[in-house]
Amino acid sequence: MTATVHVTGVRKTYGQTEVLNVDELVLRAGEVVALVGENGAGKSTLVRIITGMTAPTTGLVRINGTELSPGDPAHAQQLGVATVSQEFPLVGQLSAAENLMLNRRSGSRRVIYDRRETERAATALLERLELAVPVRRRLSTLSVAQQQLVEIAKALGREPSVLVLDEPTSALGSVESQRVLDLARELAAQGKVVVFIGHRLDEVQQVADRVVVLRNGSVVADLAPQEASQDAIVRAMVGIELMDLVGELPSLAERPSPMLEVAGLTAPGLGPIDLTARRGEILGVAGLMGSGRSRLIHTLMGSIPATSGSMRLDGSSYAPQHPADAVAAGVGLIPEDRKRQSLLPSASVRWNISLAALPALAKYRVGLSPRAERRFTDELRRSVRVRCSSLDQPVDQLSGGNQQRAIFARWFATKPKLLLLDEPTRGVDVGAKAEIYRLIEQAAAQGAAVVVASSELEELMQLTHRIAVLARGQLVTTVERAEYSKHALMTAANQSPGDAR
Repeated sequence: MTATVHVTGVRKTYGQTEVLNVDELVLRAGEVVALVGENGAGKSTLVRIITGMTAPTTGLVRINGTELSPGDPAHAQQLGVATVSQEFPLVGQLSAAENLMLNRRSGSRRVIYDRRETERAATALLERLELAVPVRRRLSTLSVAQQQLVEIAKALGREPSVLVLDEPTSALGSVESQRVLDLARELAAQGKVVVFIGHRLDEVQQVADRVVVLRNGSVVADLAPQEASQDAIVRAMVGIELMDLVGELPSLAERPSPMLEVAGLTAPGLGPIDLTARRGEILGVAGLMGSGRSRLIHTLMGSIPATSGSMRLDGSSYAPQHPADAVAAGVGLIPEDRKRQSLLPSASVRWNISLAALPALAKYRVGLSPRAERRFTDELRRSVRVRCSSLDQPVDQLSGGNQQRAIFARWFATKPKLLLLDEPTRGVDVGAKAEIYRLIEQAAAQGAAVVVASSELEELMQLTHRIAVLARGQLVTTVERAEYSKHALMTAANQSPGDAR
């Protein structure tokens, strides 16, 4: 097949630190190439060089036979490169349709902007791609999953010859994820090259014609489908077997008492919900996109006020009107979008870890010294293995996995009774994901009830004692661990709430 992208002698250094060193990599028309590796392995740097966002220190990239001007994204677009980023470089104050049609003519020569034509063209594009997004809604009001679909449709609407998909399914449910994987295969069948960056190894195996593994900035494996078992991929990424990364599910007490009791809970688009989470239990929440997974988590946290029903936490009435009420009651939240909903990006690692614990520290340690607060924070950092140059390093300079561990440290400092997690491993690599699993298991082992909402069924089946399945805002069933199967969970997720048992 004809080489579409040819990377030759590409090296990137920052000061004395080398982050990428690729002698040669050829991406051919008609294939999906999965690019995998731990956070910091060099994937993002390589993609930024291919897309013109970053200039290499040495080396060159040819696209369709033409040498790419280093660090020139406009030239990359002219050569047919489009990127779907997990950072969503979209305009929140514009509608979904306006974001889809940015930098594209509306079709009318008489006006600068024709809203009706823009919405018509956006709807036609989404229908052609079989993606469901309300085109008139302001982008900032859409869910993370819907924003991801807008980003995907925007890139595909440019009819690229080279498409880079950077974690395209990380925010999506199983149905939408499958559609994106199908689109990747369809584009490859049309003679385009597709670069797929993903941490979900089952998706990598399903979609890829080749699996290219990076470690410490270099290509360490280029695997054909028959060679790309999950164990082989993980071994190439981190040097150990997949099973060595997986912890054991904490065993429950013989008759654990309830920590969280929910009866008849309703909120806008949610309920009624009856739910119990026990001490030491990891309870999963599954469902398709729009099922109410995140809405349930945020209602339990008080960021979406309940409209009716009752809740009890550790035997006492619990009715949070604001997240501060939940924190005061002993509840912690690790949200889906950590950068917008949890982190203080420009603040230090120290402040991001100690934030939730400061009121308690001030109460029990009057006149807490900066030295004591720093020592307390550093102990937490070490306990959850946050890797940083110092406690004063801005948290936005850390990898996604380290940022997520910093948020775990924040809540571990409060010794929560109830820990709520929404897509806790979104956008992190296999090694970081395994560490996050261990932190979840650690919280449960210390007696907290842990509620985990995730679009990854394999993750929930591995991690949880029970799984509550939602559909259209209602609880349709709760599946016990002995009954776990993808078929059972997907069948339940596709039920109408009226069919619930």
